[in-house]
Amino acid sequence: MSEDLQALRAQIDAIDRDMVRLFETRMGVSEQVAAYKLERGLPVLDAAREEQVLDARAALAQADNGEDVRALYRQIMALSRARQQALMLQAGPQGAAYSGVPGAFAEEALIAYFGEARERIACRGFEQVFEAVASGRARYGVAPLENSSAGSVYDVYDLLGRYSLRIVGEQMVQVRHCLLGLPGARLEDVRRVYSHAQALMQCAAFLDAHPSWERAAQYNTAGSAQRVREEGDVHSAAIASRLAAQRYGLEVLAADIHTFDGNTTRFAIVAGAREPFAPDADKATLTFTLRHERGTLHRALACFVALGMNLTHIESRPIPGMNWEYRFYVDVEGSVSERHMDVLREALSADCVECRVLGVYRSARGRHA
Repeated sequence: MSEDLQALRAQIDAIDRDMVRLFETRMGVSEQVAAYKLERGLPVLDAAREEQVLDARAALAQADNGEDVRALYRQIMALSRARQQALMLQAGPQGAAYSGVPGAFAEEALIAYFGEARERIACRGFEQVFEAVASGRARYGVAPLENSSAGSVYDVYDLLGRYSLRIVGEQMVQVRHCLLGLPGARLEDVRRVYSHAQALMQCAAFLDAHPSWERAAQYNTAGSAQRVREEGDVHSAAIASRLAAQRYGLEVLAADIHTFDGNTTRFAIVAGAREPFAPDADKATLTFTLRHERGTLHRALACFVALGMNLTHIESRPIPGMNWEYRFYVDVEGSVSERHMDVLREALSADCVECRVLGVYRSARGRHA
């Protein structure tokens, strides 16, 4: 009997060698398909084609094996998609876009997440960051979602709803605001202060102690530092980072002027829709709109609880042109695999007009644990 078992195992080994050889041949052809799609701007996933292939392969098998063959080819095709996505992404741009000029806190987030070597693309504003990724000029974008003392950055949430991008990660940056002035300037010289509106709010207590100073909101903290340098006026100062002071040759007139210690901004890392979900993800972001009926929000939130997910953030934003209708954004932690997201979307469908997963990714806490 043992000899018979060894002979059977030898047959399986021989079959497996053939299967591996054929699998590698198939993946090689799949790479050629990726090159074809890349050249013509075609998407990786063709759902209708995949279903046709699955039906055809299942039909080749004996009746008892049809579903097993279907499951086998579903996995093979998933591996093929992943290979195609990787090749197509490698062939595209690798830079990361951020809002502002060199020295911005967004640039700090970019460097902290990707490292110094990543190409950096400075953009005028948040929408230009999203446009750079959507158009293929940049592979990634870095945009602030919320600050621990000033709250959510609503413009970015609205852009997440409008653009078909995917959140692939997040980065926390401790924000240490400084008042910057020209070399030789003194605190008593200051008459006006430039900075982003969020930064002005985050330093409200310090600014309130100088009521005669004019507060001038700008589109970016580092851009404010750049403006002070270009104006060359000792009466102008900027609230920005020490990095911005170094970049633009300014002096720190007052350090750590933010109202609350531990002031931290959470940045989202966004990419195109082809970017794969992180296999070790522990966090997800979704957006949905509810039917305008009694109890829909209560039932929707109950879905997260029922599926064992911890809801860590919820945001509502008005929908333009639809008075008193809102789009919700939620962050959840816990079981967030693609399968769990499919189950969640199905559970929410009864009460939602629209539900979209914006990203499944590794949380900043999880990445540094």
